[in-house]
Amino acid sequence: MSHTMQGLRTVLFVLAGIVLGVRAEAASVPPIAVPLDVLPWFNGVISNVGTDIACLSDPPITEIRVQGYAGFSLVPPNRTPAVGEVFYTHLVLSHPGNPCAGSAVGIELLLPPGVQTAASAADPAFCFARTPANPQRPFAQLINLGTDSGYGCPQVFPTGLEGLRVAPPLGGLGGAWGMAAGFYLELLLPLRASTPQPGSTSIRFRVNPDIAVVGYPAVPLLVNNDVLFRTAFEDQQLTLDICTITPVANGC
Repeated sequence: MSHTMQGLRTVLFVLAGIVLGVRAEAASVPPIAVPLDVLPWFNGVISNVGTDIACLSDPPITEIRVQGYAGFSLVPPNRTPAVGEVFYTHLVLSHPGNPCAGSAVGIELLLPPGVQTAASAADPAFCFARTPANPQRPFAQLINLGTDSGYGCPQVFPTGLEGLRVAPPLGGLGGAWGMAAGFYLELLLPLRASTPQPGSTSIRFRVNPDIAVVGYPAVPLLVNNDVLFRTAFEDQQLTLDICTITPVANGC
């Protein structure tokens, strides 16, 4: 790994039985097994976003509409990223509420000064969903939204109402992320800091599941100004928190 870590080079990300990226070698030479550093997450607290009336409940039952938390990746075993290095932030959302029409969730990313998005071919954004069991499929399913014909996963983030829009590039549900009771969503976005971050500011997400309903899952950001302790491993492996939910979804 170079002093400035020229991209996180997430070359192996095996989820839902799909290899999302591999570094090619000469065709006649078999690949050499290289240990992968699994990047742990440092997560903020769970944030509740809005309430709803449970569908067809009588008397009416009020419930939490959306819950979620934000986090960022650490350098194994538990070190903070450094200035100039690519690291990931993620947003994990659940939808415990059961409004009859579900939710079209608008999402924006709000970054502290000195932190920028860093999506590239080597370090792309990832988008996954976990859908619950249903009568036609008696098990939860992991879905790679990046390959979904109706969603996709954004790699550019235009200016939104308060931050950077994180919207499905193929339209999604009216330009938002569709969720209903029992659904989970996890978005993983690459970042790079140009200045140290002492934890006094946060990565925040603006989560908007309904008109005038907004919440802000957040995590205090720590980025140091030192890379002397970095490992020699160039390859990094990301994991999904939604694959830790039991029962484990098919595809995790």
